[in-house]
This record gives sequence, C-alpha cells and structure tokens, in this order.
Amino acid sequence: DAPENRRRSLPRGRNIQRITTMSSGEKTFPQYGPICGCCAPVPWWSPPDAEEAAKDGPRRDAPRLLNSFTKTKVPFVPLDGNRVGWYICGPTVYDSAHMGHARNYVNFDVIRRVMTDYFRYDVRFIMNVTDIDDKIVMRAHLRRSEAMISAAEAVGGLDALTAPLKALLASGEKNLGEQESLTASLCAAIVAKDPTAVAEPDWTVQDGYLALAHAFEAEFMEDMRLMGVARPDALTRVSEYTEKIVQYIQTIVDRGYAYESNGSVYFDVPTFEQSPNHKYAKLNKEALKNVELAMDGEGALAADASEKRAENDFVLWKASKPGEPRWPSPWGLGRPGWHIECSAMCSDILGEAVDINGGGIDLNFPHHENQLAQSEAHYDIKQWVNYFVHTGHLHIDGLKMSKSLKNFITIRAALKMYTARQIRFLFLLHQWSDPMDLTPVQEGDAVTGFQQMEAAVIAEKTFVEFFHSVKGALRGLGCAAGYSVDQEHTWGDEERALSSAIDAARAGVHAAMIDNINTPAVIKSLKELVGGVNKYLGSVAADAVRPLLVESAARYVTMILACLGVAETTGGIGLGDIAGGGGEGGRSDSKEEAMAPVLDLVVKFRDEIRALARSGADAKALMQACDRIRDVGLPELGVKLDDREGGALWKLSTPEELRREAQREAEAKAKKEEQKRREKEEAARKAAEKEALAKVPPNELFKQGEYAGLYSKYDEDGLPTHDKDGEELAKAQRKKLAKTQAAQKKEHDKFLAKAAADQLGKTTI
Repeated sequence: DAPENRRRSLPRGRNIQRITTMSSGEKTFPQYGPICGCCAPVPWWSPPDAEEAAKDGPRRDAPRLLNSFTKTKVPFVPLDGNRVGWYICGPTVYDSAHMGHARNYVNFDVIRRVMTDYFRYDVRFIMNVTDIDDKIVMRAHLRRSEAMISAAEAVGGLDALTAPLKALLASGEKNLGEQESLTASLCAAIVAKDPTAVAEPDWTVQDGYLALAHAFEAEFMEDMRLMGVARPDALTRVSEYTEKIVQYIQTIVDRGYAYESNGSVYFDVPTFEQSPNHKYAKLNKEALKNVELAMDGEGALAADASEKRAENDFVLWKASKPGEPRWPSPWGLGRPGWHIECSAMCSDILGEAVDINGGGIDLNFPHHENQLAQSEAHYDIKQWVNYFVHTGHLHIDGLKMSKSLKNFITIRAALKMYTARQIRFLFLLHQWSDPMDLTPVQEGDAVTGFQQMEAAVIAEKTFVEFFHSVKGALRGLGCAAGYSVDQEHTWGDEERALSSAIDAARAGVHAAMIDNINTPAVIKSLKELVGGVNKYLGSVAADAVRPLLVESAARYVTMILACLGVAETTGGIGLGDIAGGGGEGGRSDSKEEAMAPVLDLVVKFRDEIRALARSGADAKALMQACDRIRDVGLPELGVKLDDREGGALWKLSTPEELRREAQREAEAKAKKEEQKRREKEEAARKAAEKEALAKVPPNELFKQGEYAGLYSKYDEDGLPTHDKDGEELAKAQRKKLAKTQAAQKKEHDKFLAKAAADQLGKTTI
C-alpha cells in the first residue's frame, strides 16, 4: 500500500470523554482505563472507526489486545479493511542473541501467526535491524585493537607501541579517536615488519563496524530460523536509510520541533508538548520526570548534555567524533540517533498511519515514547500508531536477562539443552505480555537446563503422544487417511461426548484468542480436548473407533498448534518440523538415502536373530536382541517403540530428542534408586538403634541415653520418682513413664529370647 492511500485514524466528535472537575475547578481527564464502553479509554488515544474499517464486509470477532497506550485490552480494528501494517523493533546486532531475545521474537511470531492464520488479517510485518549503534562501533574498535595486539605479540619487538593501547583498553575510557590512532600506528608497525601479518591493513571503522553488524545479523536470522520464527515481510537496516533519515529529520526541524546544536540535532520536547495537537509521555506518564532513563537512550558515546536546550530533549542526529562512522548532512558529518531510525524506516513503508507497533517492554521508554513524538512531529498529526503492544521481560532468578548484567544464556546454548519446539512451548505457557522468570539448573558453573522447562517438556510430550495414539488408532482400522468404505461411521453416546469435547475446545480456544491472545488458556483448552480423545479411544473397541471424528479432533489440534508455531502447516496430523528452511541446509534426501539407515538396521537385526536361532539360543537371548533394537538401534534413527497389548506402537521423533528422553529417564531412574538406597540405609539405621535400645534392661532405661540427667530418684524397678531438681513427679507423668518402661520390657524380653535362641543354636552345632 502506498502511504498516501492508507486512511489515518483521527478523533471524531462521537468519542466524547467524561471530564473530572477537581476542587480547584480545573478539568482533567482520567489517567487510565475506560469510563464507559462508548468512550475512549484515555483522552489522548482515539479508537479506530469500526464502521469505516469494516466497510469491506463483516469479519469474525476481533481480538482485544493489551494496548500500552491505555493499559487496557481494547478491540483491534485495522485502519484499512482487513489490512494490517505492523512494525516491530528488531535487534541491535553487536553480539549473539540470548533467551530474552528468543522470548520477545517468538512471542511476536506467535501473535503474528494468530492474527494471520486464525483471525485472517492481511498482515504486512516489518522488522528493523539496528546496525549503526554505539555498541557496534565500540565492539568493532575493540576487536580491531585486540587483533592488532595479538599480531604485534606474534611478530615481536613492538612492546613500546602495544603498551599505551593496552593501557587505554584497560582504563575503560571511550576515547575512540585515540584508540583508533594507537591501533593504526601499531598496524603500520606490524606491516612494516611483516606485510603478511595483518589481513586488513587498510581497515577503517566506516567499513569495520558494518562487517561486524552483518556477521551478527546473519547469526541472529539463523537463530530465528532455528526457533521457527517466520521471516518479516520487509527488513529495514539503518545503514541503508541514512539519507532518508536525514530528510526525515529536516522535516521535523522545518516544522519547528527540532534544532541544531554543535553539529547535532535535538528534538525539542517542551515545544512539542506545548503544541495543542501533540502530547509527550503517551506511553509513560513519568517520561518528563525520568531524565536519567531518558539519557540511557542517547548511547554510550553521547555528546555533552549542555548542547541541549532542555534536559528532556533527545538527539536525532549525532555529530560524529574521531573514531566514529559518519555520513553527510546539512548539519555536518554525523550519524542517526537511536530513536529516529525506527520513525523514518517505519514511515517509509507504512506511512503516516500504523496499525501496530511493538517491542519488548524495556523499549517502552525512552525509545518508543520518543519514536512516537518524532513521527507525530514529522507528520504534524495527533496519533501515528493505533496500538502499541509490548512483550514482558524475561528474568533470570528475578533479574532482567541482559548482556550488561552478564546473566544471559544464548539461543545456541539453549538449543543444545532443548529443542526449539520445547522452548516455544515454554513461552506459550506464559502470557506474552507478562514478565516471566527462568531458574537455571547448574552443575558447577555450567547451566544444564531450566526448572520451568519441565512443564514445557511435559506439554510437548502430551501432544506428541496424542498424535501417535490417533495415528496408531487410524492405522489399526486400515484407514490412516480417516476414511474407509468398510468402516462403520454411525455415532453412539461416546461419539456424541467426543463431539461435545471438540465444541468445548473450539469455544475455549476462541475465547482465549480474543482475550489478548491468551496462549496459556489456548494450550489448556487443547489439552482438555486431548484428554477427551484419549478417553474416547480408551472406552471403545479398537475396531469401533469412528475415524472421521477422531481425525477431525486431531486436525483441529494440529491447526491451532500450527497457529502457535509449534506444528507444521502441512494439512496433515501431528507436529512435524517447525524450523524453517526445509531441514538441514534445505536438502531433501532421496528415497534410497532416507531408507538406507533403516534397511541397514533391519538387515543387521535379521542376521543377529538368525545367528541366535542357529546356535540354539533360548528365549531370553532372543528377547534381549529385541530389546536392543528397541532401546538402541531404532532410537538412533528417530524411532521409538512402545510395547503394548496387541502389538508395539512405533512413534517418529528425532535421535537427539530420544537421546534426551533416554537421559531424562536414566536420571529419573538413578534418582529413584538413590532414594531407595537412602531409605534402606535409614531403615537399617533405625533398626540398629532399635536393637541397641532393646539391649537396655527396663530398670536402666531412664538412667542413660536420652533420659540421662533428667531424674534424681527411682523406685526399686528403676522407674523415676523425682525430677533432676528433686521435685516429685506427678502421678500422670509417672503413669506415662511406666507405660514406656513396660514397652521397653517387652522389647528387652524379645532381645533376650533371641539371644538365648542364637546361643542354643551355636551349642547344638
């Protein structure tokens, strides 16, 4: 869609707001929440015109999304018919992506899939890549400096040049100009001694930062592929937009909402806020007060704050200092600020009206607040975005996962512990807009898993087992496709109960989808349907199963799981492979290549059985051979056998997942055996204590052990009469002690009898 053809949502007269009158007579609007159904939830947010947007015809119920503008769930209404323009903030590519990134982008992938595949919106999904950033520039310089130091040490004799560079790096100072100069001098000296020692002798930060960014961008996109995250419809890079960003800033300057200072350009927050058509702090009402957090958005290489007219003003264009990449502009050589990039790139594709803008909740302020202000100043409009959605933080033991805190686990590391589907189930079991906590399981310093993953693994296994059961039932009927002319299809009470379970699941899933795309509730409804199907399959005879009904339930579960990105959209039944690209390298094996490992195993098993039979082996040896192919051979091919009455059931998985499952089962078995050992030791200890106590004569019981020192006088049978202070014991207390002594006498008599019997046995021998 051309930006000029997209209709913009503007406030209309019928959106009347209720106004509160304060004691001073000043009229104010409520800060949060709707007052009534016909009013906008907050005074400065205008809901889209539902009648105008729906003129193309009626559609199914729309979801109610948690809109960060209103802090409430509001009905989603697109700007233009069924088309949705959606922009999300992508990665800043200076390092490997971690599990916090995984949760953010998987969550947006799920929401996008649901909006597209369930609610059937025509979504245009845009994601940016921030490849011009202070962190990228500093990392590029650091890598170059470290490479030159390593090369110098290999060449030798350059300590005088490496020492000042090492000292600067150790100091932590961000003087990139001096660092660049020292590194270049060192490079020249290395090349003079050995021209082959440096791979890129003409390296500059203008090219070096981009090479680093491209490497991490490629890694990030591969991580997303492995996680099953769909590609965006458009990808925008800051490095490809510098000219358009300059033009975008110039428009803001021309409208009087920005000013130049020492070669940089700053957004004029007070002027914008005082304009009758504009409002700052739409997303965060404390934005004007939180100056410290606002400055975090300026970057590590920010200029002196004295350049700005007001402390809330933020940079649109940074004058480049020595050692920083630079591009031409009317204000001199420089580079874009962080916030302006998203405004310019999003506007270039979606124009002056955006349906949805999103990102992690940490971007709410200052990034998204400033992004809104810039865009609305550029177009001189009241509302640029209709819905702002933010995903919740991922915490490690209560702290936000971040590289600065050094508490992050990379996506690649997580994928060595769990499958992509299991990680996606982990995120699906937590509402996307809520914070989520991960508790690492560690062996020494190494993280070996997360406590919360147990529920995700169980959820995945529930659906895997469900699909295996359904496929097994259909194969048993000889109608794997769900239909056979020889199969009876009339319904009885069991079928009607299953039909009701399907209807209930559909209603539950739809209610959850409408309610802010509540994925935990969706999974709950699907699991209830799985339980209904399992109950049905367990209550009717195998040859009486109604395949069409069972297949209908399984297809529905598959379809919804596909909407959530944990199943393939192949039209069949089951989970399939969620990673994009068609498998490893996108290669499709031939039939011979695919079947070769299976045929090799079958031939090897046949040879083993024949050899055993010829040798006259007993049934135990034959059963052991059968167990080996079940427990070792087939799992290495991704096949699991479940022994059942009436014949084994085969299930397809991956060798890696079956190895993990076997490891989990072995660990559980070892844990159970360890528990049994401890219980046995405890029982033996108690038995030994009991036997030792039984050796004590009743008249000596209260004079030793746990009773030692508690009493001062005893009767002729050894029963205490006075406590340690000489006070006579109460009658009830003596009665209780007498009962204990009687029990001891019984145990002591048993001990004496056993000892006598043992002695008699020895004498007889």
